[in-house]
Amino acid sequence: MEGRLCIYCNASFSPNKYSPRQKVCSNEECQKKRQLESMRGWRKKNPNYFKFSESKGVEWLEMQRRRSKEWRDKNPDKVRSYRKAHSDEYRGYMREYMRQYRQKRATAPDVSNPGPEVPPNS
Repeated sequence: MEGRLCIYCNASFSPNKYSPRQKVCSNEECQKKRQLESMRGWRKKNPNYFKFSESKGVEWLEMQRRRSKEWRDKNPDKVRSYRKAHSDEYRGYMREYMRQYRQKRATAPDVSNPGPEVPPNS
């Protein structure tokens, strides 16, 4: 088979005979980049996959929230150690998340104070 250049590190490699369209070498770092890029692409194509589905009902949502909270309460060190090990990524993620949250809140109509009610025209 012909040699190819990896799209990430430009190293020459021979593609797997079962995957002739292979574009990435078997280097662990290159494979990690390929996987992350693939996940980002999938999430971009399926933005609502992990969102709450109204068809499942409020009880389902409450159960999921309760299960998550119970897991976090039982495993506080896992969350802390993950955040500590990935602090830069976590800070960046939270910064972006809060920026989007504030932007969404700023553009959302205020339903808590609807203002004076206007009687319909007769």
